[in-house]
Amino acid sequence: MNIEEIMDVIKSRRSVRSYTDAPVEEEKLSRIIEAGLFAPSGVNFQPWYFVVVRTPENKDKLLQIMQGVSKDAEPMLQDRFQKHPQTVREVTGFLKTLGNAPVVILAFQLKDSYPKEGDVIPQSIGAAIQNMLLAAHAMGIGSCWIGAPSETGADKRIHEEFAPDKGPFMAMITLGYPAKVPPAPKRKEGRFVLI
Repeated sequence: MNIEEIMDVIKSRRSVRSYTDAPVEEEKLSRIIEAGLFAPSGVNFQPWYFVVVRTPENKDKLLQIMQGVSKDAEPMLQDRFQKHPQTVREVTGFLKTLGNAPVVILAFQLKDSYPKEGDVIPQSIGAAIQNMLLAAHAMGIGSCWIGAPSETGADKRIHEEFAPDKGPFMAMITLGYPAKVPPAPKRKEGRFVLI
């Protein structure tokens, strides 16, 4: 693999919010999880724990929680996208249904706390999530990284429902074959300096 191939995967990945009914193959799902497990982590804590939600019963439990997340996120979204009410409708609709994704990966801290952790734990889990997003995209699987449950206070409910013996909920990823791929958002200026 060369740098151009890597950059193509990075630049062409999108946050997919609408999925087909096609299931994600076991082999591809295993590779996506494996990519997350091979992320770099501060002090080699490997502080992640993933719950892969696939059964209708467990997806229904998660969607019940996400109904409240959608409602509670709406004021923040209206403030952020004041000039784009369609975006607010699309995102709140996605949060309610998770785009009918056949798979949702819930990311938790493995433990409640770590010695001298600072920000290294969320950074490490974020690296694992990014690895999974890129691996999924490289295999034609769409994904979306979702932090709204933590922003709306639903993180504790997800923790209690899906991993009560692990550390706090951090984020979730929807996975599936894209029904619709959005265009790339424009990259903003002034985001780096060479000194």
